[in-house]
Amino acid sequence: MGLRVWDTVAADFLSVEASMIIKNLDELVSHGDRKGRELALSVLEGGLQASDPYANTQKLLRIEGNRLLVGGQSDMDVSGFGDEAIDLETVEHIYVIGAGKAVQCQAKALEDLLGDRLTAGAITIKHGEPHLLDRITVTEGAHPVPDEGSVRGAERIAELARRATARDLVITVFSDGASSLSPLPASGITLDDLHALYRLAIKYGSQQVIIRSMGYFSQLSRGRLMQILQPARSINLIMQVGLFERWGGRIPNSSSFVPTWPSGRQRLAQDRAWFMAQPWFGELPPLMQKVLDGADPEYDVPGLEAFSSMQMSFWQPIDLYQMVEGARQRAEALGLKGVVLSSHLTALSGEAANVLAQIAHECEAYGRPFEPPVALITGGHLDVPVGDATGVGGRNQEFALSWGCLLSSGRLASRRVVVAAVDSDGTDGPGTQLSGGEPICMAGGVTDGYLGEEADAAGIDLAAELANHNATVPLMRLKNAIYTGNTGTCLGDLRVAVVI
Repeated sequence: MGLRVWDTVAADFLSVEASMIIKNLDELVSHGDRKGRELALSVLEGGLQASDPYANTQKLLRIEGNRLLVGGQSDMDVSGFGDEAIDLETVEHIYVIGAGKAVQCQAKALEDLLGDRLTAGAITIKHGEPHLLDRITVTEGAHPVPDEGSVRGAERIAELARRATARDLVITVFSDGASSLSPLPASGITLDDLHALYRLAIKYGSQQVIIRSMGYFSQLSRGRLMQILQPARSINLIMQVGLFERWGGRIPNSSSFVPTWPSGRQRLAQDRAWFMAQPWFGELPPLMQKVLDGADPEYDVPGLEAFSSMQMSFWQPIDLYQMVEGARQRAEALGLKGVVLSSHLTALSGEAANVLAQIAHECEAYGRPFEPPVALITGGHLDVPVGDATGVGGRNQEFALSWGCLLSSGRLASRRVVVAAVDSDGTDGPGTQLSGGEPICMAGGVTDGYLGEEADAAGIDLAAELANHNATVPLMRLKNAIYTGNTGTCLGDLRVAVVI
């Protein structure tokens, strides 16, 4: 297909900006390679729209007569216990609890489905997100570093869980970000201790700092919340970057960030050696170091055997592959060849940009491995170790800015490539929390081969900004920062390079 198809189809996809997830489209396509930008942004839009949490949640759960039906979507069944039919006449109370950067749309789907049958609920969302719920109590907390609101929200979640009895049903909704938005500190651990821990994750660019540690320093993590809500029945809806491990009907030995997920095997003693070998171990607060160094059994996870008698099921209504496939299908509809290079790419942002830029160059210069016009699509989760840098940015903004610099000079310079990248939840990086309120948190960025000359005209030193991990400011000044607001989903990153 040629430019004529792109002109007509792209115009149709991008014509109604108010209904789009990307909110500042006019600004983004007002300069540089306008046609390439329209194509790249439309591919991103297609991916984001394909993973609608509200619609997919109501596809999984429905009410017929007096029965709540869960299932009919085998690809969403994580625990493998099969479809459920719950007689609502036997249920005294229904509660909804949860936390994360992308749980409110799922909670809204449940609120609309259950209506007056819903007794109460408590979820924690990120500061600044519009409140959509009527019957469920919403608490705002901070991400990526928890604050007092995060702890208050966790306390409300735990209080409702304690209220549940054997005649009650608890539906939980957790997504990425739940760790910082529902951190109920373990005995002796303070909020200041958590601040120090989470800032180490940012400094070293490693989520493992949080994932491995918080299993021992939270009263809700590693299945502890599931223990609290016993003996109630629970339906657990979860969302993360990739597909959750499928249980096949058996309780898994591995753990997860999801507070209701079974604990996995008790292994604090074995984990001790791993923690002691980490470069950040000596920077942990003293009590955290003492607990891990001594493998204190008081902080170990619950025993796995306790979970075998619990009435629980786990489902994943939204996943990364829906988003990546949606982007691929949109690219094909635009007349591009849609190629998914990796649906779960993990790397440092700058390194990923460098490698993918070389692949795009190979396509442009030699027609291999793919002939242009082509959209090279990747999902997954990039990282940016910021060290002591003081800039404001995010992994997708740094990815786009890094690739844009490569497109502006040297061997990989090109004006036939446009790169766009977003964090699917709409909040790429710390944004307002770690910058004192300005600038606002952006979703990502879009760049092309015009970036260098536009930066020079504006007096912006791109190399210096990248060295300070300050991607947000130059992208905003050059009208390259993508803004969506909270999207209601949380499936990691989505990136596209259009090679014409």
